[in-house]
Amino acid sequence: MRLIQIADALEAEVHHAPKGWEQISIESVFASDLMSDVLMSDRDEMLVITSLSTEQSIRSAGIVGSEAVIIANNKTVTDGMIALAKELDIALFCTIFPKYESCIRLGRIMGL
Repeated sequence: MRLIQIADALEAEVHHAPKGWEQISIESVFASDLMSDVLMSDRDEMLVITSLSTEQSIRSAGIVGSEAVIIANNKTVTDGMIALAKELDIALFCTIFPKYESCIRLGRIMGL
């Protein structure tokens, strides 16, 4: 699925989007607040959904090569997070939905 479909499904607010972000392909979703779990993932074209609204979530996503991070639960996205997302060229969004509902919505558009 494309990142634009995900942003639409989650009614996401864009905080940083790399050039051509609408066409970025996402093949897997990892939802966790434990960045140690995220760091153990080995997936391609991955999206991270988390409620952890810190720079560590962006840094962890960058280490594993995630295409995008979505901050759930309408948590505040800090200027530091936005700056790091720009530096690492990772798409950064925020959604009002909790992680669970976000995953359900994405499962529906993935046909699961």
